[in-house]
Amino acid sequence: MNFKHYFGLLALIFLLNSCSDDEDCCVIPPDEEKEAFEDGIFVLNEGNFGSGNSSVSFIDEETGEVQSQIFNSVNGTSLGDTAQSIYLSEELAFIILNVSNTIEIVDRNTFETIGRISGNLQNPRFATVSGNSLYVSNWGDATNPDDDYIAVFDLNDYSLTSSIAVAEGPEKIVANNGSVYTAHKGGYNFNDIISVINTSTNEVSTEIEVGDVPTSMIVDGSNLIVLSAGKPSYADVETAGSLSVVDLNMNTVLSTAEFPTSSIHPGDLIKSDESYYFTVGKAVYEYQSGGDLPSGPKFRMEEVASLYGFNAKDGMLYAASANASFTGNGQVFVYDASNGSLLNTYEAGINPNGVYFN
Repeated sequence: MNFKHYFGLLALIFLLNSCSDDEDCCVIPPDEEKEAFEDGIFVLNEGNFGSGNSSVSFIDEETGEVQSQIFNSVNGTSLGDTAQSIYLSEELAFIILNVSNTIEIVDRNTFETIGRISGNLQNPRFATVSGNSLYVSNWGDATNPDDDYIAVFDLNDYSLTSSIAVAEGPEKIVANNGSVYTAHKGGYNFNDIISVINTSTNEVSTEIEVGDVPTSMIVDGSNLIVLSAGKPSYADVETAGSLSVVDLNMNTVLSTAEFPTSSIHPGDLIKSDESYYFTVGKAVYEYQSGGDLPSGPKFRMEEVASLYGFNAKDGMLYAASANASFTGNGQVFVYDASNGSLLNTYEAGINPNGVYFN
């Protein structure tokens, strides 16, 4: 007798008998194998301008393993020239290539190519999704202040549905409650507005004047927190950075706090738990919504050679650092947001400019 089959039959009879008539009874399958990049951190590496050596690295924080060139490895082809940003939406990752004028669309868990947008883009910068549309900020010809636009693509087939003329230098872009907000740094010049697009008409409904050179925006309930860097020292007149609070219901500025001296130029506004963090050079500042601007930094990221990207998760701050020459591989430093202690260091590719959590 085949005892293995005999005992298997007994086990099956026992399982069936243990299910009552009014209960669902099923055999629970073993855990499905986790997708290759399902749980971890993407690091976008800009590469060198004109060299076509952009890449994406993946950090597994549980094991400490870093995989480089994951787009190339999975798809057997290079990513492109001068990676600008990644936008994660649902199951997809949209990788914006500034010099290549393309957007690579991949499955965010496997990094397999889903599609590519290679037309109707000129100097693309950042993206967001509203409804069934992808909105992408474009500088156009960077020397022409009058040809900047937001390209709108249908997510069903990635065809262009609209091209919306906007003011010079559209950069970071966020969607909220039927509107798309774009911060205008100014391209090769300087700007000081947030444009508001009505997504039902795909027209600019209004422009909101904030501080000079707005760099970052975060939706905070019914408000939009906008951090502006101010004009740098090489501008005609240097101006201080500022932080504005915009009422999203009225699209008006509720308050603006300006930094005390014109030499302070903040950037990289992010949120972790209930605190906001921004940087001035290598210094990290903490800000509480509704409070005053901090009088001094919380700590300094001394290990960073050149801060190129900044993000936060679970009480930790992630700093993407290009190396001093901007030619070789960079690093990602992880700090405890509460005290600034260095928790971890990971190798990255050439000029890492963004950290994204999957």
